[in-house]
Amino acid sequence: MRRTLAVFGLASTAALAADISPGSWEITMETRVPAEPGFAPPPFSMRQCLTDADARDPSRVLGGASNPGATGCNYSNKSYSGNTFSFTMQCEGTFGIKASGQVSYTADTMNGAIDSSASVAGKPVQTQNKITARRLGSC
Repeated sequence: MRRTLAVFGLASTAALAADISPGSWEITMETRVPAEPGFAPPPFSMRQCLTDADARDPSRVLGGASNPGATGCNYSNKSYSGNTFSFTMQCEGTFGIKASGQVSYTADTMNGAIDSSASVAGKPVQTQNKITARRLGSC
């Protein structure tokens, strides 16, 4: 988590690195599509070893976790309030994903919500995503 949150910010990287523990993390994303209440795909889960480099670059962790397969994710409007990171993100690629969210963290956990929009088969699709993560131990 220390790395994930540090990954989320450029201005406060030093402060975050002290708050988020490096190591092996399990990151899980649950997605819902408000326009399709019956559509409930299984949660997407991944394990990642968070490095010092990850701690300095939010796109290395959050972009991949919240938008599997997305490329060229750029963050803007990044801000911190206590242990909560808020942001907007835009990813290039087939779906042209735009997202905004808030993620709260401790040294060993992360919980947040990310709302996103994309173009799928030429139609706009809105999603609501819940992200959770926990530190499993050393890499």
